Amino acid sequence: MERSIFHRTSAAVLNWFRDQLYTRKMASPLGIFVLGVIAVGMAYTTVLINYKLSIGITFLVAGVLLCLLSVLYPVVGFCMCFILPFFMMLPTIMSNGSAMIPTGLFPEYYSYLTLLGLLTHKKYRKEVTASFWGTPIMISSIVMLAFLLLEFFNPAMFSKLGWFNFVRKQFSYTLFILIGYIFFNSREAIKFFIRFWIFIATVHVLYCIKQEWMGFFDFEYIWLISDEKRFALYVNDGMFRKWGLLSDPATAGILYACSTVLLVVLGLRATKTFKRVCYLSMAVVHFLATSYTGTRTATLMIIAGMAFYCVLTLYEKRTLIFSGIFGIMILALLFAPIHDNVVINRLRSTFEGSKDPSAMARDINRKTVQPYVWAHPIGGGLNTCGQVGQLYNPGHYLSMIPPDSAYMQTMMEQGPIGLAILLIFYYVTLRTGIKYFYRVKDPQIQTLYVANLVAIFTMQVAQFSQQAIGQYPGVLYYYAALALMMKLHIYDSPTKNEATES
Repeated sequence: MERSIFHRTSAAVLNWFRDQLYTRKMASPLGIFVLGVIAVGMAYTTVLINYKLSIGITFLVAGVLLCLLSVLYPVVGFCMCFILPFFMMLPTIMSNGSAMIPTGLFPEYYSYLTLLGLLTHKKYRKEVTASFWGTPIMISSIVMLAFLLLEFFNPAMFSKLGWFNFVRKQFSYTLFILIGYIFFNSREAIKFFIRFWIFIATVHVLYCIKQEWMGFFDFEYIWLISDEKRFALYVNDGMFRKWGLLSDPATAGILYACSTVLLVVLGLRATKTFKRVCYLSMAVVHFLATSYTGTRTATLMIIAGMAFYCVLTLYEKRTLIFSGIFGIMILALLFAPIHDNVVINRLRSTFEGSKDPSAMARDINRKTVQPYVWAHPIGGGLNTCGQVGQLYNPGHYLSMIPPDSAYMQTMMEQGPIGLAILLIFYYVTLRTGIKYFYRVKDPQIQTLYVANLVAIFTMQVAQFSQQAIGQYPGVLYYYAALALMMKLHIYDSPTKNEATES
C-alpha cells in the first residue's frame, strides 16, 4: 500500500515537472524560477570567478542544444555542416593565432551527427537501398577508400598518425555522399539545397567584396601582418589578396569560381527573365570576389568550366551565342589597354604559363620526384610530402618537396596506382553526370545536372594546380553534388510517367 502511494506521488511530481518545464515550454512559475537562477549564476560566474568560464558554459549549452536540434530535425544538421566551415578561421584570426581550438574537426564530426539524425527518421532511412551501394560513383569511392586503408602497410611511411588523419578525413567525405543521397529525398529537397548553397556562398562573397571595398577589420589586418610568410603570400605586386572568412585566398578563390560557373549555367538556362537576370547578376558579383582573391587557378576554373559547358550543349542556339560573347570577354581581358590595375594584371598572369616563376618551380619539382615515384608504385605513404610531411613524417624524402597540386600529391604519396584509382573515380563521376544529362527529359532536372556537373568539373580542373577538393566548405558541396548526380534522374517526370504506364 505504501509503495503504491509512493509510485502515485512520484508520478504526479514527474508529471508536474513535465508540465512546468516541457509542456508549457518554461512559461510557468517553475520555469521562470529556473531561468532566474541560471541568470544569477551566470552573472556571479562572470563577475566573481572568470568571464571566460561563463562564455565557455554558454557555448557549451548552445552546442548541446544545437546537436539535439540537429538530431531531431536533420535539415538543421545538414545546413549546419555547410554553415560551420565559414566560421572556422574566425577564432584563430580574432585571437591572432593564440586560440588553439581544433575548429577543423567541427564539420567532420557534425556530419556524423547529421547522419545519425537522418538514420533515426524513417522517411530518410528508407532512402538507403541496395541500388545506392551499386552505383558506379559509390563503388569507385569505396575502392579508393579501400586502397587508402591498404596504405597502412606502406613500408616507406614513417607515421601511422599521418595515415590515420588522412583516412579519417576521406572516410568522412565518402560518408557525406551517403548523407546527401539520403537528404535528397525529393525534388523540393534538392531545390532547397541549391538555393541554400547559393545563399551562403553569396553572403560569403559579399564579405570578401567588403574586404576589398571597405578594407580589413583591425583584427584581420593584425593577423595578416603578424607573419612574414603569410604577408608575402597574401600580397602580390601591391595587391592585398582577399580571403573572406576562409583560411586563405586560394581556398576562397576556388570556392567563388565554383559558385560563379554554377550561377552562370543556371542563369543561361533559366526560363524566366527575372530568374535569368538574378542568376547572372549574382554571377558577376561572385566573379568580382573571385578576382579579388588573386587566385589564378580560379580564373582557369571559370574558363575551363564555361568551355566544358559549351561542349556539352553545343547543339543549343543559346550556347553558340554565349560562347561568342564569352570569347570576346576573354580577349578583352587579355588585350584591353589597361595596365595599372593590379586585379586585371593578376588575372592576366594566369595565361603566362611556364613563364611564371611559380609554374617553373612546380615543373622542376615534378621532374625531381618522378624517379622516386616510379620506384614506389604505391607512393611514399599518406601525409608524407610538403608541410604535412614535415609534421607527420619528418626526415622523409618527400617532406622536402612541396606538392602544389592535388594530382602531384596523390602521385607522390599513393604512387601511380593511387593516382590511377583517383582518376578513374573522377572519370566515373563525370560519366555519370553526362549520361544522365542527355537521358533525362525534364528541363529543370537537365539544368540541375549540367550546372552541378560543370561545377564538379571545375574543381577537378583546379586539382592541377591546387589542393582544391579537400578544403571546407567546398569539399562538402563537391560530395553533395556527387550525390545529386546519383539521385537527380529518379525525379525525372517523364521517366516516372513511363514507369507508371509500364
